[in-house]
Amino acid sequence: MSSKRVTITDVAREAGLSIKTVSNVINKGGSMRPETRARVEETIRRLGYRINVSARAMKAGRTGLIGLGLNCFDQPFMPYFADSIIAAARERGYGVITDTYPASGIEGVVEETYRLGADGWIFFVGCTLAGGGTVLRQPYPVVAVGDYDVDDEATGGLVDRVTMPNREAMQALTGRLLDDGCRSIAVFGARLPGGSDVASTAERDRLLANGDGTTIQRVQGYVQAFRERGLEPDWRYLDSPSAWTRAGGSQAVRMLFASGLPMPDAIMCLNDASALGAIVELQRRGLRVPQDVRVTGFDNVPESDFSTPGLTTVDPDVTDYARHAVDMLIERIEGLDAPARTYITDYNVIVRGSALA
Repeated sequence: MSSKRVTITDVAREAGLSIKTVSNVINKGGSMRPETRARVEETIRRLGYRINVSARAMKAGRTGLIGLGLNCFDQPFMPYFADSIIAAARERGYGVITDTYPASGIEGVVEETYRLGADGWIFFVGCTLAGGGTVLRQPYPVVAVGDYDVDDEATGGLVDRVTMPNREAMQALTGRLLDDGCRSIAVFGARLPGGSDVASTAERDRLLANGDGTTIQRVQGYVQAFRERGLEPDWRYLDSPSAWTRAGGSQAVRMLFASGLPMPDAIMCLNDASALGAIVELQRRGLRVPQDVRVTGFDNVPESDFSTPGLTTVDPDVTDYARHAVDMLIERIEGLDAPARTYITDYNVIVRGSALA
């Protein structure tokens, strides 16, 4: 793609239509045939047209804005991550536009990116992408963050990617609980494919090996910690609600009580939000944390230091996570032409009152 900024005149000329018609499409106005609107939208994508939002952009060919596409703000990690992105961008002299995409996925927000004027976008990939993630192939630079694969089998790496050491971190945390004497360890947020209907260890292993994303990776680390010690997890404790929210953690505790299973030695929640909800619900039911049951989380969001007791959790260095996403994107905006890169953060186990001495 040429380094010259594409104008609305270029789009109109390429589409064989008037500037007014193109303007109406960009601004979601006007009356026209659907095929005309589709032709303009296809031309906009192909040429890489973006709205020029300021005089600076007119002069320099850049807006000085980064786009951040998230799937939700319903649990503490997302605002924590967004704040970290904004801080990292500000250090580089960029502002941030934030948008959320619907349940249908990233495709639901891509159309809006052409009107928002950012120089490039960071997308949080919260689910498996169709076509190996080809939706991320856009006329502007893209960095994907999250734990789902964004490689197309035919073309290899599509975009730069930042992710976390989910398996290794969960394996380390589980190992510390096992070495501290825990044997029955529940996992909240891990309703795996097939659920409790999967009878054999071999079938569970197959599902885990072929799975993708945060849940699967963290459960893989959990299982590995058991097996490297010659142990096998009690799979009955891995069938809880998948919602990673405070309400989901509270619901998982209620389901555990209703199941009739003995209270486990520890409950490992796949994120901090569900862990915070689990602690509250356990205390409502008269159980002490950690004396009666230990609880751990993952993410080390700021709230984890202020629960009662404080939450033992994995810190995947969200500041580093965000900084690398911003730096990689700006490098692309400023002209870097290189194969797609992947960066994996480090981690630490943060010990607080909810588990481990």
